[in-house]
Order: sequence, then C-alpha cells, then structure tokens
Amino acid sequence: MNLKTTEFKRKFSMSMYKKLRLSMAEMSFAKDFVNDTRGDLYPLLHKDEGALECLADHRYHVSGGTARRYFCQFFPYATYEAVAVGGRFGFVFHLPTTEATVEFAGGQVVFCGSDGCKTYPMPAHCAALIVSLRPGFFDVYTRVDNGAVYVTTFSDPAFADANDERLFTDGYAALTAADCTVYAVSSYIDNGVSIADIRPIRYEDGSVMVDGGKIYLTASIRMQAEMFQGIFSWVPGTAEFALTGALFYNSGDGKWCGDVAASLLWHREWKRWLLWVCAFSHGHILGHAAFEGDVRHGVNVVDITLMKKGTDGDSRWDFLGFGADEDPDFFYDAEQNRWMMAICRADPDNGGKYRYAFFSSEDPFDGYTLIGRGKPGAETGGSFVRVDGKQHFICGNDFNLTSNYRIYDADGMTEAKFNFPDGGFRGWGTVIPVKQGTRTRYYWLTFDRHKGSDYNWSYGNLYCFEGYDF
Repeated sequence: MNLKTTEFKRKFSMSMYKKLRLSMAEMSFAKDFVNDTRGDLYPLLHKDEGALECLADHRYHVSGGTARRYFCQFFPYATYEAVAVGGRFGFVFHLPTTEATVEFAGGQVVFCGSDGCKTYPMPAHCAALIVSLRPGFFDVYTRVDNGAVYVTTFSDPAFADANDERLFTDGYAALTAADCTVYAVSSYIDNGVSIADIRPIRYEDGSVMVDGGKIYLTASIRMQAEMFQGIFSWVPGTAEFALTGALFYNSGDGKWCGDVAASLLWHREWKRWLLWVCAFSHGHILGHAAFEGDVRHGVNVVDITLMKKGTDGDSRWDFLGFGADEDPDFFYDAEQNRWMMAICRADPDNGGKYRYAFFSSEDPFDGYTLIGRGKPGAETGGSFVRVDGKQHFICGNDFNLTSNYRIYDADGMTEAKFNFPDGGFRGWGTVIPVKQGTRTRYYWLTFDRHKGSDYNWSYGNLYCFEGYDF
C-alpha cells in the first residue's frame, strides 16, 4: 500500500460518554447482610437510634433514621453509583485525614466537606446518584434514559492529595441511607466524558500486538476536567470496544498521577514492557519506565523516571526534558540496530507551535541524538507506522483544518486523504495495520476536539477510517 495515494474512508464515528466500565465493587442484596452472623459483607459504621434495616426482594430498606455501611476501598479516580427511591441516600468518602459526604435528598444533591455543606438542584424524578472522583473534586451525575447526565462539581481542598497511595489505601467509601429503598450500589472506573490520544500497544519493532483477535490501545480518559490513562481492547474494524484497564504513574512522590499519551511496547526478547509517557503532573516533561507484569488489565501503577530537565542555555533540540514536551513515540529499528524516538516539542522559532523532533540511540531511554525535525506547523499525536516494509511517521497538524494529517517517509511529506473527513483539528495519526484473513487492512483511529465539558481538553469523539489503495 502506498500511503501517499491511499484514500481513508470513514467506517463509523461514535461518542462513548461514560459508557464503558471496569467494575471495582458491587453491593449484593441477595444475602441478608443485616442479620447474617456468619459473615460481614458490609460492616455497619453507624445507625441512628430507632433506625431499622432489612433486606427484602433484593432491595435494601432503611427507615426511621440513617444507616451507614462500609462499601469498598476509596480510590481517587473511581466512580460510585447508587440507585434508590425515597428519603436520602449517597456516599461517605473517608480518608484518614478528612471525610466528605455526597447525598441525594429532597430534589437536591447535598455535599458536606471540610468547608461545610453545599446544595445543588437535581433533575426531577432522579433515582441514580453518580459521583466520579478526581483528586480534590467530586463530579456528580444522574441517569436519564440509561445515559449519564452531568449535574455539578463540588470541590474540597482537603481531598487534593487523595491520590497519595498512603492515604487512599487507608480510606473507604460507605453507603449512607435514610428512609429509602436502595436498588443497586456499584463502583467502577469508566471512560469519562470523552477519550483521546489513541495509540495501539505494540512490540519492540513497532508492529501491532494482536491477542485473541483483539488490539489493545492506550487512550486518555477525559473527565469533567483533567484526565488519566485508560487501556482499551478493540476488535479491529468494528465498534466493539471494552475498557480493560487503567494505568497511573508514580514519579517518586507516592502519588498515582493521571498522566497520558503513553507509547507502550512489549519487548519480546527482554520480556519487559518499555514505556514513554508525558508527565503532565510533573512539569509537562517526559518520563520512562521498563517493567514486567501485564498492565493491559486491571488498575496498575508504573514507577517512572523523569527526563533530565533542560535549561535556558540548552538547545531546544537537545535530548533533554523541556516544559510542554508531549506525545512521544519510539521503536527499535532492526535495520539500523538503533532505537528511534519522536518528541512533540514547542518550537521557539515557530511561535512556540508544536513540531516533532526525531532522535536515534542504542538505548531505548538514553543517549539519543537529533536526526531530524518535522516541518513547521502545529504538529501533534505522531506514531511510527511500517507499511509494506517502508517506515512512516504520521501525525496531526493545524488547529484550523479538519483532518489535516502529515505522512512522513524517506521521500518527504504528504497530507492524508479522506472521503468524509473529521476526527481532526490536531487529531492523532494512529494508523494501525492488521492482518485479517488474506489481507492486511489499514485502520485509522482518531478523535476530534469537541468539548465533552467546559474543560478545554475534554475532547474527543471517536472516528474509525479504513485505507484503500486499489
């Protein structure tokens, strides 16, 4: 296939607003945990004098006062959902240093934290209270026709360090209920209001990993504000996506940070994962790691090493960490016996707009030297892609043009072609070659920059294209 003459045709596009889930906990009403003396599923933390609890018809009933029961461990990026009717219900979020309560009561959501209590009106006839956490913030949603609908956000500075492992592992979430009937209680990690920064997980040579007919992807989960790294599985060419994991990063301070834009490779000979990521939480420079295990499933943390920071006296094209570095990608080029790396870097000679710098080294994490730069523009989201034995680098570009993508190879640069464009305004150049049947098919997964919330980086909707070169 010649990517310079290929037309990419849109297969589908979609929005996955808080649709996918990775289950963390679920309260069961099949057993009578109120009266059971041979187990304690949900320990009682508090009950008002005169309050009554009972389990009947797979429902939990509380009358005559308030009861609070331990539900599960606190996690600073999880979502907690309760479905109930009646008086008052919600969650207590407890850390060793502080506590906050979010409840639905009398047509309002009530938040009580370190700064006192606040209220906000809920939509009429609500039965679901959904609270998505991020350090220092509580994003509240409800459900309308099975879809999540945003209500409001409460903040509490006492929870700003909730992503400190020493705190959240000693915390818990409890169900609080008063004069109501509870139908369901669950905790999960979801895919947020949008996803972006899509890249397949690959082998050390840059070839795409296919496992059980599925491709695994790293993508940033955009919340009401802020973000974290999600891991998704995808059946190539279909709209079948699943959230299989979440990946967080510790840069040495004990905090699980929601850094994103990872390039993740499995080295088949070394039997180790190799990773570069943008450490937004630590000066917006890059970090790297080598590790074992399998981060494609479950909730994981990786200890990363930050790049050595450059100074004002260093060239912006040295292999040093400069604030605003983004979207790294790398692979091992066996033909040259060297590692190749690309860093998206603010170019002081181009008005501070992003431009890719290309490096090579004998080591995946160190010793890189500059070998070239992309053309001036506003580049972003680049990936190395090998097609029919020829190496390419494909990236997004231009804030003002729909689907403006650059395809670099040894012969120069050209722009990608689409039948129904979009998934642009600086989307990502994620072209994925996949052997299916007797043919290799070339999919392009990317995203647009719609706003899933008022947060500037709360994009995007998902687009899938397929390349054809007859």
